[in-house]
Amino acid sequence: MGKKIEEIDVEVDELALSLVGWQVENVRARLVTDSFDDTHFQEIVVSGTARFLQEDWVDRFSRDKDDDYPPTLLLGLSPVDQPESVSYTHALLETIKKAGKRPVRFSKSSSTWECSKPVKPEKIRLQVTSFDLDETNLDLMWPSSKTKPLPVELIDETVHEAVRLKPTNCDATIFGKGHDASLQVRISGFAEFGSAKELLTDLVAIESWRGDAPEDDHDVEGECPFEALLPGITVEVLDATDFLLDKRETALYGRIPVGKGAALPSRQPRWIAQFPFDLDDLSGKPARVVVRVLDAEDL
Repeated sequence: MGKKIEEIDVEVDELALSLVGWQVENVRARLVTDSFDDTHFQEIVVSGTARFLQEDWVDRFSRDKDDDYPPTLLLGLSPVDQPESVSYTHALLETIKKAGKRPVRFSKSSSTWECSKPVKPEKIRLQVTSFDLDETNLDLMWPSSKTKPLPVELIDETVHEAVRLKPTNCDATIFGKGHDASLQVRISGFAEFGSAKELLTDLVAIESWRGDAPEDDHDVEGECPFEALLPGITVEVLDATDFLLDKRETALYGRIPVGKGAALPSRQPRWIAQFPFDLDDLSGKPARVVVRVLDAEDL
């Protein structure tokens, strides 16, 4: 019996952080193991310091231009040999004013897991990163050794073409078994966008109050500044008979800002969305997942 504390290496995604204004220092992590004969209880504890540099947050795709919060600082946790099992959780959610005034300390502890053979520090991949847009707030949790991938069908049902979600990852995984089993669906990628004129054309099509004026009658520079909304995502969990067990959706709440003189952002926004499902709450056994990309106004 006894407690063992070991250091864990932490990856700092400096490029992703710098794009959204975050500067992270002195991030450390520990693996704490409490052993009782052949039973072991483990948890991960992370500590660090972050500061938000508002002047570095050049391209902003957040929900509102007057939003008091920067993009969320995230921790990503996965086994080294199972990077697809990564899940992200909030490391720090702080206002621009406070995080920009001085460095802010943060600490995060994972859920405790029980095992017969302790996980070694070198088997753990821990990352500090951030996205322009995220819809995720899972617990920091070590995935069960028992995992099962589910087939995922991705369907783009959007009509407007000026802004497109381009997923680079889309997966669904069942973790654990019995009453503790859960399904995690994760989608991430970029958003492509067209010219200011194309963005305005879609905006006019969405906002019926603008009337039926021909496309050429809309002065792009005269309309600036304006914003085009990003599409959203719907996740459907189905059993083998195509029965809908559960459904979740998110609008991502993102935007492509068009500034004065039809100025566009210099890069594409990065986004991620995670959807957890407790299998014990479902009315059947999940067999597949359908992810639909929908126009923002359809959510």
